[in-house]
Amino acid sequence: MPEQPRPHPSRPTERGRHAEPGRSHAEPSDPSIGPRPGPGGPDTVADLLVRAGAGVTEHRRRRAAEHGLSRTGLAVLQVLDGTEGLVQRELAARVRVGPTTLTPVLDALEEDGLAARAAVGGDRRVRRVVITDAGRGRLVAARSADRRRRVPDPPRAHAGAIREYLLAVIVVLEQDHRGQTR
Repeated sequence: MPEQPRPHPSRPTERGRHAEPGRSHAEPSDPSIGPRPGPGGPDTVADLLVRAGAGVTEHRRRRAAEHGLSRTGLAVLQVLDGTEGLVQRELAARVRVGPTTLTPVLDALEEDGLAARAAVGGDRRVRRVVITDAGRGRLVAARSADRRRRVPDPPRAHAGAIREYLLAVIVVLEQDHRGQTR
């Protein structure tokens, strides 16, 4: 298995610290979780993107679960915070889930007293969802915990290029997805 290139121990890393011999600052301290090349050699950028996405998804799932929420429930509270409430269809679009996926999430949030739904203008078919004080408190607790264990940001010098690349990938994949029928 070919060895991954490592920074020279006397060269500063992107964050200005010196790397430990045989280790860059970007690698996790537990080698069992670190990037490992696949059987065909080093992982491609697409492979790493998939692994990073899965890791971030799992991180967010655990973070939400620590506060008694699903990932979607936490996303709903985040979107509702700072609004006067949103109609369910708009909320679903902002959270990037379908309206039918959102309904059981809202049921659970409402049952826990974290969100409330009310008819808009007497039309029982259109419901506005608002975050409650209890929901805001739960969200504050989740955000505070997240500040202690967040996914690392890329080095500033590369952040813009990485963001542009990720947006380009998302646009291409979303365009491909729109063209498919179920």
